[in-house]
Amino acid sequence: MNDVLQQAQEKLVQVGTDLTVSVIFFITSIIVIGTITYIVLTILNNKKPEEKRKSNIIIFLISVFVGWAITTLIFVYRVVMIGLERLSQ
Repeated sequence: MNDVLQQAQEKLVQVGTDLTVSVIFFITSIIVIGTITYIVLTILNNKKPEEKRKSNIIIFLISVFVGWAITTLIFVYRVVMIGLERLSQ
């Protein structure tokens, strides 16, 4: 009985560590991709005539959404690949 509990505890520790690393990577990638998108959109926005420019808050919201969407797609792809790998075993 103790052996089963010890194995379960080891698995929980491993899952917790993996989840923590994934969440940290998820948040970091949203920030990095969002920042890059914001910089690019700001540069492109400054090249437009003044009457066609968008406000900075709109550019910020677009860049946050783009960062979130790209990161989510990466994670979904990663989960699908892990699932397909486990199915093939």
